[in-house]
Formats: sequence, structure tokens, C-alpha cells
Amino acid sequence: MTTQPPAGTPSATELDGEAVPRLGWPVGVVSERLGIAAPTLRSWDRRHGLGPSLRTSGNHRRYTELDIRRVRLMARLTAQGVPAQSAADSVLAMDAAAVLEQLDPDREPGAAVAQGGAGEALGPHDHPAALVEAIVAAARALDPRTMAQLYRQVMRRSDVGRAWVEVFAPALRRVGELWQEGRLGVQSEHLTSELLQSELRAVVRANRLRVAGSPVVLAGAGDEQHHLPLLALEAELARNGVASLFLGPRVPAEALVSTLRESHPRAVFLWASLPRQRAEPLWGQLAAVDWPLQVVVGGPGWSEDIEVAGGWVTVTRVADFSTAVRTLLSGGGLSR
Repeated sequence: MTTQPPAGTPSATELDGEAVPRLGWPVGVVSERLGIAAPTLRSWDRRHGLGPSLRTSGNHRRYTELDIRRVRLMARLTAQGVPAQSAADSVLAMDAAAVLEQLDPDREPGAAVAQGGAGEALGPHDHPAALVEAIVAAARALDPRTMAQLYRQVMRRSDVGRAWVEVFAPALRRVGELWQEGRLGVQSEHLTSELLQSELRAVVRANRLRVAGSPVVLAGAGDEQHHLPLLALEAELARNGVASLFLGPRVPAEALVSTLRESHPRAVFLWASLPRQRAEPLWGQLAAVDWPLQVVVGGPGWSEDIEVAGGWVTVTRVADFSTAVRTLLSGGGLSR
């Protein structure tokens, strides 16, 4: 006896072991399959253009597998708090490969739920990959309110260091890539970085009464223009009660050495993403330092072998943000 499929279910063929409907899936089947109410699916289709893309000979609309994947990603972003139109704009701008990448089982929110370092456990919709996509969607829509909320949400539920490594830095890279590909305007890139700067500085302000002791000097080497890693480091140090003297990007060697001689810090962190010379003037000028000073260098711009002419200076090269934080907190009497 042959069992007939339920009414409304499209006929299917086999492709790589999966049943693939010849005419796509009707809204009722998609609703049951994804657990999303049919009126919601119709609303997303009508208001935001995210709906079925096939039509039958009888002019009935049907969802393809790609349409269904887009709906799943839409549901993930809206669960993050991204406005529906912003989420739809982001999802519709992705090609099939990009949508599939975001829905890879290894990146599903429920597959590897991250735990917050200093706060509460991240929820099932707070997987880093989902948060990155939510920030990108807000950048695409030029939606500062949502973006700021996402930044705060991440920092409430995790320490700044983990937030930077798992969410903020990947989101900034993704926005930068989309800008280079011409898929985002430069205004989206500026908004993403400017709002993150504001939120990181808010962390510093919130911890201002807790910081104490000799400050760590934070500076970008020479003509280095990228300073968001420095701001993230300043925020994490403040969260740990460590004071900092933030000099920002493009600090000339002479100005840096002058600052060191005036403030006598126990440690200085220098960031460089652009290639630096092995024997640059700064290393020779550090001979003027006559107190124990730990110089921590981070970023891909530094050479592996740095020679400093100064018996009081110790140079440590760190490979990542977490190591930089640990080094600064444990060295030079900064551990709290």
C-alpha cells in the first residue's frame, strides 16, 4: 500500500540523499518546520520582502530551501533584537554561500553556547557568530540604537577581553571586508567603530573610581592609526582596577619617551598593525629610561627580534589580546 503525502506537501525527488521539492514548500509546511507562526512569515514577506521566491503553474507561491535558510537567519537576528527591516536587509544582501555559512551547525547558537567571563552565561541566541551578524545587520541599516544595545549586551555578559576577541574584532573585520567589496558604505564602517569607541569609553568612565596605582601607558606606534585595540585594552584594565594613560594613535617616539620620563610608569603597551622597522629610533631612545620599565608590544606590525639599548627596559611581545591583559596585570607590580 502506498502512503500519500499530506495535502499541500509538494512532490519531491532525491538529490544527494535529501528530498527536494520540485515546486517548493508552502507557508504552512515552512511554519511547522521552523516553528515560526504563519502570520509572521506572511508579514516578513509582505513588509520586508523576505518570502517565497517560486510560483507554481497555479500562481501559488512556494519557499525554496534557500528561502527557508534566509527565514531561519532572519529569526536569529530578530531574536537578537535587530529590527525586522534591518535583519531582512542584511539577510537579503547575502548570497547563498554566506547564508549557509551563518547556519553551519558548528556555528549554531545552541551548538556551543559561550559562557561570560565575568557576568552571566550567554543565552542560546548569544553565540558569538550570531552577535557578529547582528552587529553587521545594524551597520548595514545605519541603526545606532540597535548597535549600541548589542555592544552593551555583550559587555554585560562577558569581560571586555572576551567580547573583543569573539565579537567586536570579528564584527569590525566583517564590516571592513564588506566595505572593501563595495557592499557597505564607508558610513557604516565609521558608525560601527565610533559607537564601539563610545561604549568602551563608557566602561572606563564607569570604573574610574576603582582604578589606582601607577598607570599603564597605552599608545599606537609612530604612524599607527588603528586605536580601537588600545581602547579595548584600556577598558579591560579599568575593569580590573588598573589605571591607564591613553595616548592614542600616531604617537611619535620623542613624545612617547618624554611622557615616560614625566610619568614614570611601570609598563607601557605599544600597538602596531603596520610593519615596523627592526631597528627603529624608539628602541635607542629608551636608553634614557633609568627605572624598571616593562614594554609590551602587540599587533602584527612588530618584528620577532627587538633589541633595546637600555638595561632597565624589558620588552615582551604578545600574540593576542588575552595575553596582553595577563602580562600587564601580572607585570610591573600591577597585579591586583
